[in-house]
Amino acid sequence: MLIIPAVDILNGKVVRLYQGKKEFVRIYSQDPLAIVSQWKEEGAKFFHIVDLNASFGEGDNLSLIEKIGKLGMKFQVGGGIRSIQRGERILKAGAEKIILGTKALDEEFLSSAISRFKEHIGVSVDILFGKIHYEGWKKGTDLNPYEFIQSLIEKGVTWIIYTDIFRDGTLKGPNIEEIKKLASFHQAKFIVSGGIADISHIKLIQQEAPFIYGVILGRAIYERKIDLKQALTLFS
Repeated sequence: MLIIPAVDILNGKVVRLYQGKKEFVRIYSQDPLAIVSQWKEEGAKFFHIVDLNASFGEGDNLSLIEKIGKLGMKFQVGGGIRSIQRGERILKAGAEKIILGTKALDEEFLSSAISRFKEHIGVSVDILFGKIHYEGWKKGTDLNPYEFIQSLIEKGVTWIIYTDIFRDGTLKGPNIEEIKKLASFHQAKFIVSGGIADISHIKLIQQEAPFIYGVILGRAIYERKIDLKQALTLFS
């Protein structure tokens, strides 16, 4: 199972949000490059970078992402990728994958992105109370998440980030019953996010949903509720 540190960047700083709400922000570092280097030293092989400014439509942190790309590790980037040109710039910066959120709901754009980026594309399926949310998680839809996932797979998307918004940044534990429902989608590699607070939560996911490809860790590693090096040793 991949253990993936999250590096969420807002106004050039490393932050975590509570349930994706910008008004509930915690700043953990003024220096994203130092944080990435720290997690790399502790053994992390793959990173989840989120450009929150781009997600909220308030500028971007592309220059920082380009600097991260020069540190020599594997990473993916999500947040505000709403044009082919931005996706190309992020991949050129060194990202292995770009993660679509809002624009994955646009079938024409999604088809174009899949054609252009192929295996370098992933989709973030962000759920709040059983409904997909988008545009920085501010807007909801009536889409059935599981029907949407099936449609993504049929279009050729196999890399899917599944986030429980209600639990994201809360340390309340993962929604294991919902995660287990993903087992029927054999063609996809799922990475789950939201609520993981300690090693026991990762063990629970491994035991109850062994098909899960990876987990994203955020607040728990920044507040040292999970020792990243220990988690990497146990699960990687």
